[in-house]
Amino acid sequence: MTPTSDVIIIGGGVIGLAIARALARDGLRVTVFERNAQPGGEASWAAAGMLAPQAEADAPGPLFDLCLRSRALYADFVAALWAETGIDAELCPAGTLLLAEEENEVAALQAKLAWQTAAGCHAEWMSPDEVQALEPLLKSAGALYLPDDWQVENRRLTQALVAATMAAQARFVCHCEGLELLVERGRVAGVEMRGERWAAPAVVNAAGSWAARMSPALLRLPARAVRPIRGQMLALRMPLLTRLRHVIRTPRAYLVPRRDGRLIVGATVEDVGYEKQVTAGGVFSLLAGALAVAPALAQAALVETWAGLRPLATDNLPIIGETDIEGLYCATGHYRNGILLTPITAEIARCLVRQLPPPCDIASFSPRRLYEADVLCSEASLPN
Repeated sequence: MTPTSDVIIIGGGVIGLAIARALARDGLRVTVFERNAQPGGEASWAAAGMLAPQAEADAPGPLFDLCLRSRALYADFVAALWAETGIDAELCPAGTLLLAEEENEVAALQAKLAWQTAAGCHAEWMSPDEVQALEPLLKSAGALYLPDDWQVENRRLTQALVAATMAAQARFVCHCEGLELLVERGRVAGVEMRGERWAAPAVVNAAGSWAARMSPALLRLPARAVRPIRGQMLALRMPLLTRLRHVIRTPRAYLVPRRDGRLIVGATVEDVGYEKQVTAGGVFSLLAGALAVAPALAQAALVETWAGLRPLATDNLPIIGETDIEGLYCATGHYRNGILLTPITAEIARCLVRQLPPPCDIASFSPRRLYEADVLCSEASLPN
C-alpha cells in the first residue's frame, strides 16, 4: 500500500523542520525526507545563530523587510518551542556591536547608522572608549551598536524543532537519495525513492544547498540556481571573568558568545562546491580576525572546528513560493539568514500549502524569477 501524506517536506534542516511542525500542528499528515541519518545536521547545526537583519543589510529592500519581520517573531517562536519540548534555545537579547577596526571603516558604519535610523530601526554610534567600557576585551575605532540584533543557540534550536516536529506527529524518512517527483495532470502527486512511491498533493523543497542538485524533474530550478558556500568556524573557551557579552562583528570575523562559555568565531566564505573540510588557512584567518580586535583571546582554548554549507541563490535572494508545477513549493536559498528567516519562512510555506494568503509580499522571492531572469547562464558574485 502506498504511504500517503498531506504534504511532503524535502530537507530536515531548521527551515524544513519549522514548516513541518507548523503544518503538522494544523492537523496535516506530514512526512519529512532527510538525506542524512538524522535531521538538522547540515547548515542548521553549523551556523552561528545570529539574528542580525541590521548587521547583514547594506541597504533597505525586500530581503531586509523580510528579515525584520522574522526577527520580530523570534521571541514567541522560541517560547513556543520551549513550551512544547522543554528545550531552551537560549535566545540572547544582548545586541550586536559592528566594530570598526580602523578609522577608514568608520564612515561606512555611520552611513549604515543613517539609513537604518531613517528606516525606524534602533542603532547607536559608540566611541572607542564607550566600546571598551561595554566590552573591556575589545580594541576598536568605534562601533555601531544594534540592540535588536540578537542571537540564538542554533544547535539547541535545531534540537527543539526536531522534538517539536516529532511531538506534532510528523513522520521522518532518513537516508534519502534519488528522490523523483510524481506529477499527474500538471500537479504534484508525491515522490518516488528507490522504486517506492509516497503520495502527497503538496511537496516543499527545503533541501538547502542540495535544493537544485537531487533531480531536475523534482526541483524545477536551474542546476546552479542554488549552490553551497562553505563557512569554516571554530569555538574558543575563555575563563568566566574575561568573556564577551555581545555579538561582535568586524570586517574579518564575528564573535558570538554562548551561555556555556564557548565563543563561536566565524566564518569563511568559500565557493568550493560540496567540500566541508576544515583547512589550516581557514582557521588561521578566523583566529587572526578575532585576535585583531580581542588580543586576550590568544590565551583561549581552541575546543572545536567545523564547516557548513550555506545555500546561496544566484541572485542572493531566498527562494520561497510555488513553482510552475501546482503543489510544488520551494523554501531554500536563505544563505547566511537561514536561522533568522526560519519563523517567517515556516509561516509563508504553511499559508501557501493551505491555500491561505501569505503574511507578507513574497513576489521578490518567487522561484519563477529564476527562469524569467535566465539565470541558468549566469553566476552571481558572493555577497559581502
